[in-house]
Amino acid sequence: MAEYKKLSPKTLFRSWLTWFFFNGSSQSGERMQGIAFCHSMLPVIDELYKDKEEKIKALKRHLVLFNVEPQIGSVIHGVTAALEEQRANGAEIDDNTINTVKVALMGPLSGIGDTLIPGTLIPILLAIAIGITKTAGVVGPIFYALVYPTFIAITSWYLYKFGYNAGLNGIQEIMQSGKINVLADALSVLGLLVMGALSASYINLSTTIKYTSGEMTIELQNILDKIFPGMLSLLAIIVVWYLLSAKKKSPLWVMGFLFIVTFIGVVLKIF
Repeated sequence: MAEYKKLSPKTLFRSWLTWFFFNGSSQSGERMQGIAFCHSMLPVIDELYKDKEEKIKALKRHLVLFNVEPQIGSVIHGVTAALEEQRANGAEIDDNTINTVKVALMGPLSGIGDTLIPGTLIPILLAIAIGITKTAGVVGPIFYALVYPTFIAITSWYLYKFGYNAGLNGIQEIMQSGKINVLADALSVLGLLVMGALSASYINLSTTIKYTSGEMTIELQNILDKIFPGMLSLLAIIVVWYLLSAKKKSPLWVMGFLFIVTFIGVVLKIF
């Protein structure tokens, strides 16, 4: 009876580590992260297949187009490692099955990953770091530089192992249950709350417009503060949101627009 081939923890860790550090090192229009994915599968293939031709075939099937948010997407690598292990032990899993699984998981996990990482986690950590910087100086950037990669590494490695241990069926059950979407929505709301609080704390726009008649002086800012404190700051945020979302202007264009408006406002003594 043939000995069952089992991937060692060391091999799985090497596979994940390769992906974690080199997932963006070979981006191309033809295969996107395909070469990086194949690179991350090298330790797995080397341990499972001893025949040179089998290794070549395994490498070729992982050189196809692949693109996913790299941190949350490490689940796919774990699942693929499990499928390769089953195939090496005689399971009827062909190249098309493995590639179909990868393609099927890329879209949903990319959407979830983009929502959770750049859309939620990074703004929250940056908001905290900016707050720390105002009171403790360089500690803020150090906080971000340490916390972000540490959290990302732990999360990515956990998801890789989770994908390997759960396998395809386990991942499908979780995706179909809708729990992931609930989590993504909750974190999106949290991210919006943090960005709203950050905007209210750090955007302070006021006007110097005033009306003078004899000894009487009416300052527009005092009137606005009594009606709606922070009204001008809120309007500035709404304008930026409108330009970015509705008008699809680039961030650089918006920054230039704000600079020009602010410069004119200061020169004319409006702001």
